[in-house]
Amino acid sequence: MARSTIMLAAAGSGKTYYIAKHLNPTSKNLIITYTKQNVTNLKREIKIIHGELPKNTQVLTFTSFVYRWLLKPFEPILAIGDRTSIITAGVEINKEPEPQRINGKPNYKYRKQDDYRHYLNNQKYYSSRISNLVLAQSKEVKKVIIQRLLKFCDQLYFDELQDFMGKDFDLLSMLIKEKNVKVFAVGDFHQHSVSKSNFTASKPFTKGKDYISKDEYKLLFKGTHIDENTLIKSRRVPREICDFISTKLGIHIQSSSIVKGHFELLEENSRIIEVIEDINVIKLFFRDSRKYNCLPTINWGYSKGDTYKKTCIILTKTFESLFEEDFSCAHLTPAQINPLYVAMTRVTNELYFIKEKDFKSLKEKYTVL
Repeated sequence: MARSTIMLAAAGSGKTYYIAKHLNPTSKNLIITYTKQNVTNLKREIKIIHGELPKNTQVLTFTSFVYRWLLKPFEPILAIGDRTSIITAGVEINKEPEPQRINGKPNYKYRKQDDYRHYLNNQKYYSSRISNLVLAQSKEVKKVIIQRLLKFCDQLYFDELQDFMGKDFDLLSMLIKEKNVKVFAVGDFHQHSVSKSNFTASKPFTKGKDYISKDEYKLLFKGTHIDENTLIKSRRVPREICDFISTKLGIHIQSSSIVKGHFELLEENSRIIEVIEDINVIKLFFRDSRKYNCLPTINWGYSKGDTYKKTCIILTKTFESLFEEDFSCAHLTPAQINPLYVAMTRVTNELYFIKEKDFKSLKEKYTVL
């Protein structure tokens, strides 16, 4: 009988609310997500439902979880490269470790995994290598780590499951496979490759050069209960927009919103200017949103987790023909489709689109000097 649950949800279906509602306030809970913003959102939702953050419930980022629960308490017995018993001073979040190669040439500053400096910089762990360090420990040390986790934690919650990639995903998989550890992980498969924990990693979403399907992704959690029905409908996105997403992007999404949604391709200059200059409309650019003064602006990917009443998406050339009858995503990869899916699913009411070529004629007017 699986003790862990994987919940695959639709965008805007209430993942944060569900975690807050699901947790037992009398249990010892660890709720883990990637960003500080999500930590704030989860705490707020928990307080709304339970009146306060329960005494034995902690909400923390994945980096904090690995450091505080899986590394720091065990430093006297940890093997860190060629050293043991190193007492550290935290996690290095501002500096990345030296890469193995630079412009295709060996980097003499790179430290191999058998060197403690592969993992540490001035007594601080490199945040991008902490998962790998846990995985590199002996079976005996990992057993001690799990035993302590079980002693002080009844339930582990992981938010934004699709953001776990590379060694972070391997570490999460290790915890899920532990028969006595209770893990509840929720995420939207179609938001993968938009916000990453490790920007050089594509695992587990690629196999060779190809991206895996949702069914192949589910097979990675063999023996775990997978729930695809509870959070199947978006509470945020109106039905009209969900239908458009399903038709155009090939991502099936339903709606439980009672709002009558509106979407529109803007083609007349006067209409484009009207929407672009409306401060109540969030303008979503594929990248470099800070270059534009038609505030408020944000990148497609950075909008992940947000909710807006009105949005305007400036399309890239890839999606120039989005509104044409014969448009197809068949030749595109999830890395191309998913950022647009994220941008389109931020909206609760009105969604506007502008083609890149139409915005180009006005680009100079709205570019920050």
